[in-house]
Amino acid sequence: MQKRVFITHGYTANSQKHWFPWLKVRLENEGFSVKVFDMPEADKPNPAIWLAHHRANIPNVSPQDIFIGHSLGCIATLRFLAQQNRPVGGLILVAGFDQALPNLPELNDFTAQQPDYAALIRRIPQRTVIASLDDNVVNPAFSEQLAANLQAKYITTQGYKHFTEHYGVTQLPLVYDEIMTFAR
Repeated sequence: MQKRVFITHGYTANSQKHWFPWLKVRLENEGFSVKVFDMPEADKPNPAIWLAHHRANIPNVSPQDIFIGHSLGCIATLRFLAQQNRPVGGLILVAGFDQALPNLPELNDFTAQQPDYAALIRRIPQRTVIASLDDNVVNPAFSEQLAANLQAKYITTQGYKHFTEHYGVTQLPLVYDEIMTFAR
C-alpha cells in the first residue's frame, strides 16, 4: 500500500507557500502520495469548516498515513485525528500550539477544547513536534507544551523563526528527515 502524506497549512497560508511545495516534490520522488491542502477561508479560519474539509478530503485513514501540520494546521490536524478510530503511521507538527495565543486571539476557537491526548497517543505511534527557538509568532514554549501533551519527540532548532517563506524558509529538511525515519 502506498504511503500517504497529508499536509495542513496554517493561518493565512495555502498549499503553494513556505516549504510545502518543496516537501511535496521530495516525497513524491520517494514514492509517497502527497496531498497539501488548501484550507477554506484561511484568512478567517473556522474550526468546524476546517474539520469538515479534512473529513471530506481524507477518506479512510490508515496505519500507513503520515500527517503534517504547520502552525494552526497542527491543532486542526489534531482535531481531525481525535475523531478517527483507526491508527495512523505518524504525526509531525511544526510550530504547533494547542492553547490560546495571546497575539492571535482570532484563533481561540481552535483551542477552546483540548483533543483526547491519551487516544491520540494510542493511535499514533510516531509523534514529533518541531519548534524554532526564535519563533516570533508561536512562542516555542507553546510547542514544547504541545509535545509534552502528546508525549512526542521534541526537536528545537534556531534561525527558522515561524518556518515561513517570509523568513526565507522554502525548504525544511528536518521534516523530510523525520518522515523518512517514520517510513523505515
